[in-house]
Amino acid sequence: MTANTEIWDKLKRVPPEHLKGFQRAGGFKGTAIKPMWTIHRMTEVFGPVGKAWGVDMPTFQIVNAGDEILVYCTVGVWLMSNPESNFGFKCQFYGVGGDKVRAMFGSGPRNDDEAFKKAYTDALTNALKMLGAGADVHMGLWDGNKYVDEKPEAALEPAPKAEKPPPTYDRNPIVKGEFDRLQNGIRQIEQSGNVEDLALFWKNNAKTIAALPADWKTEIEAMKDEAKDNLKAKVAA
Repeated sequence: MTANTEIWDKLKRVPPEHLKGFQRAGGFKGTAIKPMWTIHRMTEVFGPVGKAWGVDMPTFQIVNAGDEILVYCTVGVWLMSNPESNFGFKCQFYGVGGDKVRAMFGSGPRNDDEAFKKAYTDALTNALKMLGAGADVHMGLWDGNKYVDEKPEAALEPAPKAEKPPPTYDRNPIVKGEFDRLQNGIRQIEQSGNVEDLALFWKNNAKTIAALPADWKTEIEAMKDEAKDNLKAKVAA
């Protein structure tokens, strides 16, 4: 640690319980930092939000991209050098994030009413990277199980890349109808249910999910995992 990296070193490391894996349609996998950990850690290091640090009003931009609709968000994060004084120096830095309001999949279009929130969270996360928040993960020092620097040298071989499942273009109306039913069910539980409701819904529809085409199954599993995380976050809040 040096004087120049003091804040960075305080924020860079994320406890494993505040990390989550994700998988997108097409087989892409990664590790994400739970946003509430970042906010909590900022409060621990700097002080209460709105007094010692905070976020300005976000701005959003909608972009039409063919059949898809994108949303971009820009936020400014500020820090006070002396939160106890109204005359403390205020520094500011920015982040940009984005998401898809309307996305196209092999099964057809899908609208996301959480896209603005996701774009905002993405922008805030990107801004806080400037301070070093979660830097170990962003710098690739996390391999999905442990931080790389905690693993023995023999275990540092790069993990094999996941094979991308072949695209499926099955337009069978019965299969499409079941897929839409599963999507709607997960959305309804995410809005007014809980994690237990989601688990029961998934169990009751296990055979239907297993019979879906590969890319549709990947998409519905990703949607379920995202809904589960959002439901847990509501309880934590």
